[in-house]
Amino acid sequence: MKPMNTMRLAALSLALLGGAEVAMASEVTITAEFRPSSTNTRFTNTTPISGFCNRWPNRPECTGGAQSNNHSIDLGIEYIKKTFKSAPDPRDRFYVSLPGSKSVEVRNSTSGEIHGLNFSMSKYSAHVDGAAPGITNPVYTTAVQGGCSYIIALGQSGGIGWVVVLWDVRNPENPTPCHSTSNTGAAGTEMDVVVKEFSIGYALQTPNPLAMRAGLYTGEVNYSVGENGEIALGNMVTNLNTNSLKIKFELDVRHALEVHFPANSDKVILEPPGGWMRWLNGGPAPEKLVRDLPFRITNTGPLSIYMECEHPTGRSCGIQNTRNSEIAALDVAVSLPGGIQLNNGQAVQRFPIPTGRARPLHVDAVTPVFNQPGALHFATAAGEAAEMVKNPGDTYRGNVTVVFDALL
Repeated sequence: MKPMNTMRLAALSLALLGGAEVAMASEVTITAEFRPSSTNTRFTNTTPISGFCNRWPNRPECTGGAQSNNHSIDLGIEYIKKTFKSAPDPRDRFYVSLPGSKSVEVRNSTSGEIHGLNFSMSKYSAHVDGAAPGITNPVYTTAVQGGCSYIIALGQSGGIGWVVVLWDVRNPENPTPCHSTSNTGAAGTEMDVVVKEFSIGYALQTPNPLAMRAGLYTGEVNYSVGENGEIALGNMVTNLNTNSLKIKFELDVRHALEVHFPANSDKVILEPPGGWMRWLNGGPAPEKLVRDLPFRITNTGPLSIYMECEHPTGRSCGIQNTRNSEIAALDVAVSLPGGIQLNNGQAVQRFPIPTGRARPLHVDAVTPVFNQPGALHFATAAGEAAEMVKNPGDTYRGNVTVVFDALL
């Protein structure tokens, strides 16, 4: 499985083709992984930090750990924007409009299983370089207007020069455009600013990993970038290095599955409930021969259980008389801890195990289960024991393989 702790950012450049400016697409990857433990039932964000959290790692917007939604990523967008102080049209000021939240399907690369995640942009940051005599940079202000609020700004010479700004997007689900204007100078004062280090804070609402089969899930979302794109930059934008942004998602799910049986559990000896003495002393033939086989299980995800039979008998397994090859059918069932349930939410108690990989028993991990008890229940089918004891001394044997499969 490919590692998930990488972020790719496509090379961004301006090329000339027949005299026309060509902008390359930008691409970033957001990664997360699920590694279960007794205290962890959530995805952990493994995307390397880039963007404003590299500059301000100790700010509240950047703390809380890998399972918080305090993360930033540099989108690699660069451009020049012509701004006018206090312009009647906000798009002529410093302006940015971010898209609303997106639902994204992620697909298991092996099984094709699909789940959904939600992605939204909750913060905006950029390095804005602008110089005009006696005029502050248009982002060097606490009076941010529209759908954003001021968080912090660091500037050169009191904001006359470059400024690095961080804004809060007040409604990430459905944001409205954000804009700002210089604190100094006359209305209409013009300034060209160079924008780089364009980054966002983002919130990632991931699926429930307990309901996902193990594997790598991938998906993507695409945004247009430009004056009127889904990521809109306002009027009079030039030298834009990308006209589209692709954000790829990779969710790596690795479940824990361990089933431990006691020593010598490879042989199961069937006998009547309470033993053979009643029958040996002239009592009636036993109704069935039984044996329970305990085990302990650790499991954190969907699970399939089925049997493979040396001696199939319709929908179950059997054991064979070593003298005359007659087959006696078995009933084989399983009991599991309460954290593992049937798809309809019922407990798994003495539930029959089907034969064959094509139609397994599907169960779900409602809560993580670590080293908890379960059992296999073996019994001869109705009427078989009475026939078997008609020939005292005969031996019945057969192999029954019970498969616990986290990938099926």
